[in-house]
Amino acid sequence: MSQKIVQINGRLVVPAEEFERQNGTEGAHFFADVPGLLWKIWIINKEQGEAGGLYLFADESTYNEYVNGPIVTQLREYPLWTDVSVKGFDYLPAQSAITRAPVGEQYGVPLTFNGLAAAAYQAVPTIKSTDAYRRLQTEPDLLVVDVRDTTDIATTGTVLGAVNIPYGALTYQADHTLPKEWQSLHLANHNRPIITTCIMGPLGALGGKLLHDMGFNNVNILDGGVQAWIEAGLPVTENGRN
Repeated sequence: MSQKIVQINGRLVVPAEEFERQNGTEGAHFFADVPGLLWKIWIINKEQGEAGGLYLFADESTYNEYVNGPIVTQLREYPLWTDVSVKGFDYLPAQSAITRAPVGEQYGVPLTFNGLAAAAYQAVPTIKSTDAYRRLQTEPDLLVVDVRDTTDIATTGTVLGAVNIPYGALTYQADHTLPKEWQSLHLANHNRPIITTCIMGPLGALGGKLLHDMGFNNVNILDGGVQAWIEAGLPVTENGRN
């Protein structure tokens, strides 16, 4: 069942500071226990004298129970505001994944490797081995990153010219806020074209999503991973560069 978004806004009839004072953390804990609510963002515009919230519900059933239930009735009658509007929305999953929206099947349920990989494939485009090979011949700045451990690469080989940055190391070597000695020179430019890979693809997809989320804006995932590269008869090396 698809998740639903609710936007509730009202025009304040008291100063914004008074509204904030009367809507403290105790009220937040109350909303945190609403059935089916995955998250709520509390919003306020002090200059315009408006406040409200954005909510994500796990499915249409819990959404309907909320908007047609006693809590929303009480919100409409809340004495600190007036002109209350309650609007429901669906969201566009593919576009929302690309812009890192906190929605989708990974929210509200335990995370799994396959679920994380599926979300990564939604957020980051893939590239076929033959297309990647052609680009490598014409784009000298194109970087291929194999995110597996060094021992795994030694067993299977990897894309010729690929850099080996294991997934765990990628988390800090791609972080431009950390000390320079922690960062990889290969990842110094957020605009650099990058292709991530592993042996079959999913871990490479997680690496691509990680770079995407950390601000790298020209990332692809190698479709089918190094296995597809090998099956296409393309050149491999035993060890990735460091």
